[in-house]
Amino acid sequence: MIETRLGRRPLMLLIVLLSMFGPLSTDMYLSGLPVMIRDFGTTESVMNMSLYLFMLVLSFSILLLGPISDKYGRRKVLTCSMAVYTAANVACCFTDDVWVFIALRMAQAAGGGGAMTAAFALIKDCFDGNDRSRVLSVTAAIGILGPILAPVIGTALINAAGWRSTFWFPAGVSTVCLALGSLLPGYLPADRYQGSMLGSLTCLAAVTRDSNFVLFMLMMCTFTGSQLAYIAVSSYVYQDGFGLSTTEYSLVLASSCIIGLVIARALSHANVSPRKMVACLFCLGTLSLAMMLVLASHHWALFMLSIVPCCAVTITARSFGYGILMGQHEGDNGSVSSVLNFTTFMFAFVGMVISSSFPPHLFIYGVATMLAISCGVFLTGWTAIRKRGYPLKGME
Repeated sequence: MIETRLGRRPLMLLIVLLSMFGPLSTDMYLSGLPVMIRDFGTTESVMNMSLYLFMLVLSFSILLLGPISDKYGRRKVLTCSMAVYTAANVACCFTDDVWVFIALRMAQAAGGGGAMTAAFALIKDCFDGNDRSRVLSVTAAIGILGPILAPVIGTALINAAGWRSTFWFPAGVSTVCLALGSLLPGYLPADRYQGSMLGSLTCLAAVTRDSNFVLFMLMMCTFTGSQLAYIAVSSYVYQDGFGLSTTEYSLVLASSCIIGLVIARALSHANVSPRKMVACLFCLGTLSLAMMLVLASHHWALFMLSIVPCCAVTITARSFGYGILMGQHEGDNGSVSSVLNFTTFMFAFVGMVISSSFPPHLFIYGVATMLAISCGVFLTGWTAIRKRGYPLKGME
């Protein structure tokens, strides 16, 4: 664990802000896309490139910048990433060319990946034990609530000042992160990776060669895909399918996550062993799948309640599960952070694709399909780990 010139609260603020970069960058401007298409004089297919090319660059930025930060230190990588991210956001506010805008979105993703990687690496660097679990719980809550709150904030900004304001806002947030990040220690811990820059990238391979780590990571990340599968189609199911208004939809969406947070908090305070916690997570995931298949299509309230156990699993997995995973590879904090974030992001992407590929009247079963996949991945991974005698630190 390292000391910083930041106090405990400013450090927590930095980690919280860095954890928000995903929804800040991808969800805030969604409601402004129709206006942006007219302003740029382009088509939906071209405009959507600003979304999926952002996702592509972000995922690989997350993957690569972790081991580089292990080699050169958190402060250098974070400040450079924040400078790139801030500049790209400001430039997005002034461009009138859609292709330049798309290129700037890719630059924004490269910087945003550094932010998301740094958030998890700093948690491992600066916290341990119960403190680490508590901080992970906070970031887990942000991961759930962020995609819900960001479009609401973005819509308010667009109505007040136009779509360009949704890029000024994250530019302001990243400027704060740049200032706080400059106060991180410049020295490098004794156990950091000391090879070449190219060699630092091989740290990723060292982490992914640990099959026990990979199995448990897949278990802890997979239900994120189910959560994002639900969010991706929820507006169509609630508003077009069940006839809820936009306001009612927002309240229902928030309610499912809040109830999930309450359940997750109760689990985190339960005095159960790590193995029993894993069993609880699987039971909750299976319950969510059963409810989605049998009950969800009958009423909007049942659809909402069907995803609540999945929300609880996702939040608990990010605190309990990520805490265990971060204790497996000392000295490779950035690599662990990168692989974890990359895997989580890819599961989210897969979940959205799967649920959205179903016909509109079957969207609920698209979510159920992803839940079934998540349950299968979870059960397969846990069966393999049990056969190996629970070879993970923290699972004794």
